[in-house]
Amino acid sequence: MSEHLGAGPERSAVSSASVVTGPPLTHRVWRTPAHALVLGPCADNGPYGYLTHLQLSCTPLDCAPGLPPEGDREALEKWIEAHIDW
Repeated sequence: MSEHLGAGPERSAVSSASVVTGPPLTHRVWRTPAHALVLGPCADNGPYGYLTHLQLSCTPLDCAPGLPPEGDREALEKWIEAHIDW
């Protein structure tokens, strides 16, 4: 993905149970001038709720344009949640 966007992710965070169930996997965040791109785990939400899939979310930056300060894990998790489940 980085080679297509021309840069590495702006932020990476290992998922926790508050973001998605399943094994810890890495969320990666890229931003374009108008959209947030988040690549990370997503719950199955089907009859086999224990499965985890990777999902690429592309959402408008209108809902939360700025990333939280570096090191504020809780705020980053909330930012990711706002951009993967809208």
